[in-house]
Amino acid sequence: MRKILLNMTTTLDGFFCGVNGELDWMSQTPDQELNDDTVAFFQGVDDGFIGYPTASGMIPYWLGVAQNPSASKEERAIARAVNSLHVFILSNREEKLAWENTELLVVKSDDDLVEAVKKIKQQPGRDLGIPGGIRTAQTFVRLGLIDEYVFVVHPVAIGKGQRVFTSRVNLELVSGKTYPSGVMRVHYRPR
Repeated sequence: MRKILLNMTTTLDGFFCGVNGELDWMSQTPDQELNDDTVAFFQGVDDGFIGYPTASGMIPYWLGVAQNPSASKEERAIARAVNSLHVFILSNREEKLAWENTELLVVKSDDDLVEAVKKIKQQPGRDLGIPGGIRTAQTFVRLGLIDEYVFVVHPVAIGKGQRVFTSRVNLELVSGKTYPSGVMRVHYRPR
C-alpha cells in the first residue's frame, strides 16, 4: 500500500509560516544539495494532496517558474518536479479546476476525507505527498493519515505563527541530514 509523506518547510521553533502566512524567513542561501534532495522527493511521489486555497496560489506559481526564462536552473528543476505531480485538490464544495493533471476531491467531513484517502492509497503507484498547505497538513496529522514526515528545518526562529502540529504526536527518527546552508532535513515516522 502507498504511503502518505508530509513534506514541510519549517522554522527551528516549529512554524510553517508567520501569523499572517509570512514565508519571508526561508533561507535564500543557494544550496545545490538541498535543491537536489527536494527535486528527488517530488520525483519519488506520483500524487499530492493540496487544499484548494493553497492550490490556487501554488500551482500557478510553479507553472510560472517553469516558464520563466529568468528563473534559475534550480528553481526550474523543482518546478518541473512539482508540476509533474497528479494533484488531488481538496475542497468542501465543487470547484472548477483550471489546471491540468488535477482532480477535485469534494470532502465535506473528516470521514469523507479518510475514506477518499484510503481508496487512493490502495491504487497502484508510488507514494503520495503533501507538498504544502498548513490546513491540509494539520488535518492529515490530526486524522492520523501521515505515514512519514519530512521536515526541512531552516535555522531561524520566528516566535509565533502557524504550526503543523496542534496536538501531541510521538515520532521516531528515520534519518537526518544537515546541508551547507545550515538547513536540516529530518525524516520521522509515527510511533
